[in-house]
Amino acid sequence: MMRLSSARSVLSRVATRAGRGSASLSSTARMATVARFATPTPTSTTIRYQSTAAAAATPTEETTPKATTPTPFVSTAERKYEYFENVELTPEGVAVIRFDCPGKPVNTISFALKDEAKVLWNQEIDSNGAVKAVVFSSAKPNMFIAGADIFDIKSIEDKSQLVPLIEDGLDFFQSMKKKGIPLVCAIDGPALGGGLEWALWCDYRVCSDSKKTKLGLPEVKLGLLPGFGGTQNLHKLVGLQAAMDMMLTGKDIRPKKAKKMGLVDLVVAPQSVESVAIECASQLADGTLKAKIKKKSWMNWAIEDTPMGRNMMWQQIDKMVEKNAGGNYPAPLKIIEAVQYGLQEPKKRYQKERELFAELAATKESEALIGIFDGMTQMKKHSFGKDAAIPVKTVAVLHIG
Repeated sequence: MMRLSSARSVLSRVATRAGRGSASLSSTARMATVARFATPTPTSTTIRYQSTAAAAATPTEETTPKATTPTPFVSTAERKYEYFENVELTPEGVAVIRFDCPGKPVNTISFALKDEAKVLWNQEIDSNGAVKAVVFSSAKPNMFIAGADIFDIKSIEDKSQLVPLIEDGLDFFQSMKKKGIPLVCAIDGPALGGGLEWALWCDYRVCSDSKKTKLGLPEVKLGLLPGFGGTQNLHKLVGLQAAMDMMLTGKDIRPKKAKKMGLVDLVVAPQSVESVAIECASQLADGTLKAKIKKKSWMNWAIEDTPMGRNMMWQQIDKMVEKNAGGNYPAPLKIIEAVQYGLQEPKKRYQKERELFAELAATKESEALIGIFDGMTQMKKHSFGKDAAIPVKTVAVLHIG
């Protein structure tokens, strides 16, 4: 996390005088949350499963629910979609949508997946009055969504064409929200880039404590910025300081920290993620569970939500970017521009984000970084063996520029 100690020392008195109540959960509230899951309610069962048997989930967080381990039922129904398993509906009206990109071990968000998602949503969710909530999950073990398909971007020569393509994707996400039903993500494995952005559009996020689970927005490492609403939606959950740190560094967040910072709502054992998400979706739909955004501490409120504090925060962020990028790396500056613009012009925030994304995609810096990423990806697919050791007597380092 970027250090804002200079701002904190000045603003501590401002926060105290403001008289805002403590933002942390009280011990009573935490105990109530634990009690709600201490005696598990029967989880809803999708048509994929026959009988269920109780199985204790490994305790991972103070709000860990206990779930049932379903007995798989092999469906003979013909698969209707290329990038998704067939949608399943629980008796309580929870539709379960599982990502399953064909022919590869990872899920990525491509323009083709986005187009099929629109068809699926229109046919199976929007037109079905029986659907009371939706859970997004994955059919691949230890894999939610690894990010956007970067080769979609690479294949488009005129990067200005990305603007309407991204706009179409954002229209889809906004149509999901307009349905007015709870949206829940069951995250097991990587939720990176576009995968985390998809989760940010949801109302509730259940995450596994698997070692393979990580959350982040690494677009800056490709010379890009989050283009599916990430620059506008992330800070609503975790605050401006944490959001800027995530986007400007591209670092991964582990489940326990994600829960602490408000990025996810629950952390559970991997085998329980989907069943707990289904139960949460059902409770959100019937009103017995409420999605809540983590409240800010006095200090974070003073830094992020007062004119003086926010001005000092941006000054510190600008200094950090200048020190690390030296004006030679446009992506961090565009990320800052996108967030600041969204705060000032909220009605045009997503339009600005996609325009800046297209600008970055056309830069030589992004082209070079994507090329490096492509090369590293190809190397991982092939085993070249170990080269024979070569005796080295002298090493020279050549620096140009």
